[in-house]
Amino acid sequence: MVIAARFRRVALMVRCRNRTRDERPGGSMSTSAGTADTATGGASGLQAFVYTSPMHEFDGARGTFSPTTSTLIVGQRETVLIDAQFMASDVAALGDMIEDSGKELTAIYITHGHADHHFGLGPLLERFPRARALATPGVIDYITANSENETGLWKIMFGDRFVRPTVIPEPLDGHKIELEDAELRIIEVGQGDIRPSTVVHIPAIGTVVPGDVVYNRIHVMLALSTPDEWQQWLASIDAVEALSPRSIIAGHKAPGASDEDVRGMLDGTRAYIRDF
Repeated sequence: MVIAARFRRVALMVRCRNRTRDERPGGSMSTSAGTADTATGGASGLQAFVYTSPMHEFDGARGTFSPTTSTLIVGQRETVLIDAQFMASDVAALGDMIEDSGKELTAIYITHGHADHHFGLGPLLERFPRARALATPGVIDYITANSENETGLWKIMFGDRFVRPTVIPEPLDGHKIELEDAELRIIEVGQGDIRPSTVVHIPAIGTVVPGDVVYNRIHVMLALSTPDEWQQWLASIDAVEALSPRSIIAGHKAPGASDEDVRGMLDGTRAYIRDF
């Protein structure tokens, strides 16, 4: 069975040891599902809040799926979410975090087409109906072509614990999302753990949200790309570095890993790809 074979390949790559921590960094709050951390702020008045899921065990197989992040960029009146989770418990907790911000959610931007970043769109849009789900045309094409197969794969991996996809994002008009007086700039870097991938640059707070182009102290998903594509991936990491970010909110991060360890993330992801 193709899906089962693909699952075994993916499971090999995502198997990793769970970690615990006794203390959360300042500004974080524990939830029933994951953690929500205040990542960064700036003179613009924007703040970035990061929801990080726990590791999730597979159904019927050894190993865990690495923690996945969603980033909420919060202004004075409005907020924009980057990536939407996929496990029902995390999507619900993420919705609570958005609600607790007290701001109006205007958009949910999807960095790339992997299920763990967009399957949660349906429940979030039901909860926040004035928000728009957005992605680049290339990412939309990937989602449209792969959602059915990924649903079957996720069923094997997680049973009934994940959210089935019901929403396809609408195409982003241009390469930016406006949030009050600031911009979230969308950069189509091409290759990450899959192609196409995009990153989000928020100059007002010196932050990049790179989806799965950069990882933070956790395994890097190489199973879905080739050695030739890894060279293109390294170029995408160079493009992130060229933005001179003060913080990077990676799509997957180890519990307790700092979003300000920019050098460690860039060099660590490069080294993982080169040494594999």
